[in-house]
Formats: sequence, structure tokens, C-alpha cells
Amino acid sequence: MVGPARMTVLVRLAYDGTDFSGYARQPAAQGVRTVQACLEDALASLYRQPVATRAASRTDAGVHALGQVVGFEAPLAIPMKGVVLGLLAKLPPDIGVLAAWEAEAPGGGPVEPRFWNLGKHYRYRIRTTARRVPQTHRGEWHLPRRLDVAAMQLAARHFHGEHDFAGFRAVGCQARTTVRRILAVDVDGGPAGDELPPDPACLPATDPEVITISVRGEAFLQNMVRIMVGTLVEVGTGRREPAAIADLLAAPDRRRSGATAPPQGLTLVEVLWPDPWPPPPRAPAAERDE
Repeated sequence: MVGPARMTVLVRLAYDGTDFSGYARQPAAQGVRTVQACLEDALASLYRQPVATRAASRTDAGVHALGQVVGFEAPLAIPMKGVVLGLLAKLPPDIGVLAAWEAEAPGGGPVEPRFWNLGKHYRYRIRTTARRVPQTHRGEWHLPRRLDVAAMQLAARHFHGEHDFAGFRAVGCQARTTVRRILAVDVDGGPAGDELPPDPACLPATDPEVITISVRGEAFLQNMVRIMVGTLVEVGTGRREPAAIADLLAAPDRRRSGATAPPQGLTLVEVLWPDPWPPPPRAPAAERDE
């Protein structure tokens, strides 16, 4: 059951971002569909009064999620299973609720998902085959050309660690600091798994059909992962050398970095949440803002 008002209910969401104008509600825009607006409408129907929410990540328009974390203070006592089932009955089919639980910030008070998570895991999917598959097209960048996976892997290593990512953020990004710590960037290529018959007109059988780029970090700037991917793709096509990433990080300049990859290939796989809770004492990371 929901405890005192200071307790926060946390829900883990999955959504197909194709038909949303991003996660965050846009109060000044009429007729704009967002994940937050749909969620808060469903919560208002469930609790029969307005409920404000706070998310760990403000994903952009077209970006998907498998493990978004959202918190709110429940005005009525509903068991966590009831929260999940109730929301699933009221949300549109392109938003799912995977779990719900309660938490209280160390020292008391509400939990801010943006500050108390331990990092995020994003995955970007690129299809390199000539054929476009409708069943997966909404979740991948269709780029029908050969990419040098080995070169992209060499380049990705330069992102590891703490760097100034000012050259890898959107022009309108409002973050107060551009220094971020990246824990891992993995580039893998392999079969698409579509169970389609081979097409001799497509890429050679030795070339990967799908390339996935997994990025794990403590926090990210706006469009940061998509610009990282766009730059790695330029390495994969031979337009840049793998060592060029180190130069871009040493002298940050958005004009020198790669293009921003399309949003549909990006998925927020997981917001890493402390387990067990509460986490060891630490100050909330006020600068960890996307």
C-alpha cells in the first residue's frame, strides 16, 4: 500500500516513441502528443485528481524506451499491482508499464528520478541491408550501405571515461556543464534475425545486416548519443579515421562533429536504479541533466 505522502511511487515505462513529440509535456502546444501528458492523464483518471510526474530522462521526439523511470506522489492508497494494472487499462497501446514500487529519499522526502539514478543505458540500431522490413523499421535507422564495424569499434574506445562533450550536444542544450562520464560504448554487427530468404543482390553474406551501438554512462547531454552515433557512422563509411574522435573530444566544437543520427534508431534501454534502496550516502548529482 502507498504510505505517507512523502513516499514516492516509481514506475518503469516502455514506449514506442514514433508517434510522440518526445517525453515531456508541452503545455503551450495544442494537440501535441507526449508520453508525459498521456501518463498524467491516465494517472488523473486512476486517482481521480491531477498527479504531477518527474522522469529520469526527457527523451526526444521519436526516441523509444524500454526502461524509463518516472516518479510521483500518490494522493490515494493503491497497491503497486493495482497501479500497474490500472495504468495499463488506461494508457494507449504504445505505452506500457513494466513495474511499480515505492521509495523514499535518504533523509526523507520525495525521490527525484533524475538525480538518484546510477546512470543510463542507450542502444542504437542501424540496418545496413538494402531491404527495409516494416516490422522493425520504426525502431532502426535504415542505412543501406556497408559500414566498417572494426573501425567503429576502434573509434568508440575514445569515448570511454570523462570528457567534455560540448561538441556532441544539440545547439539548444541548456545543461550547465558539458563534462560527462561514459562507462562503455560497444559496437556490434550481426544478422538481423528477420527469417527472410537471402537476397544475392544485397550486401555480401560476410557483412553485418544490423549494427547495434550500446552506450552506458552516468548522464547525457541533449542529442549526445545520436551525435556520437552519427560520428561513428562517418568512421564506418571511411569519412573519418577512428583516431578523429580523440581530437573532437580534445577540442570540442559541434561544427566539427558528425551529423545527428535519426531518432527512431535510439532506445533508452534502462535507467539504472539503486538496488538495494536506499543507496549509500551521496549528494544528489544536480548536474546530471539531459
